[in-house]
Amino acid sequence: MSVAVHIYPLSRLVHASAGSWESQLRAIEERKLHAYRYYLPLREAVVSYCKSHGKRYEHILSQLNASALGVTAGRRANPVKDNRAAFDIFVNSFYPRMASFKESFLREDTRVGCAFEGVRLNGSPHFSATDAKGETRYMHLHASKWDQDDLKAYLELLSIIVEDRFGAASQSIWCMDLRTGKDFKWKTSPRMRTKCVNAARLYARLIEAMQSPK
Repeated sequence: MSVAVHIYPLSRLVHASAGSWESQLRAIEERKLHAYRYYLPLREAVVSYCKSHGKRYEHILSQLNASALGVTAGRRANPVKDNRAAFDIFVNSFYPRMASFKESFLREDTRVGCAFEGVRLNGSPHFSATDAKGETRYMHLHASKWDQDDLKAYLELLSIIVEDRFGAASQSIWCMDLRTGKDFKWKTSPRMRTKCVNAARLYARLIEAMQSPK
C-alpha cells in the first residue's frame, strides 16, 4: 500500500537536503496543524462571502473575528488582525474578478488522494469558481509568508491533484496572494515536476525504512 502524505509537508522537503529529512519531517508535521488552523477563519469567511454573492460582509466579518479569537497563536501573532487583513484583500482585490462561485472543498475528506510515484498525495484546492472568461479555476488562498521555492513546490503538487481529480491543467490553479493582493501565476515545469518526483520517491523510501522492524 502506498504511503499517504499531504502536499504541505512534502512541498517543504522538495528543496531540502536528503540528510536532514527525518528531523525536518517531524518539525514540519508539527507546524502543519498550526498552519491549517491559523487561517481557517479566513478560508471559511471567503467561501461564505462567495456563497452570499458578496452581500453579507459585516455578518461574515463578525463570524471571522469570533473564530479567529479562538485560534491559538504565539505572543507576537495576531490571528484576528491577520485573518481580517487577508479577508479584506480577497474582498477588494480578488472577488471583483471572479464571475461565479462553484464549489467549496474545505470540508472534504482529502485523505483519498491520488497516486504519485509511490505515495498517495493528499490535499485539495480551497474552492472552485469561474473567472471573467467563464473558465473554471481552482483557488488556493495564500495568506502565510512562505519561501518562494516552497510555494512553487506546493503549487506543483497541487497541480498534480487537480490534473488527477479534475482533468485540469496547472494553469487552472488561481493562487491568490492575500498578502499583496496579486496573483501568483503558476505553470508546471519539467524541472519542478522532476524535483517533486524525486521527493515523493525518497519520501516513500524514508517512511518505509522508518516503519520497518529493527
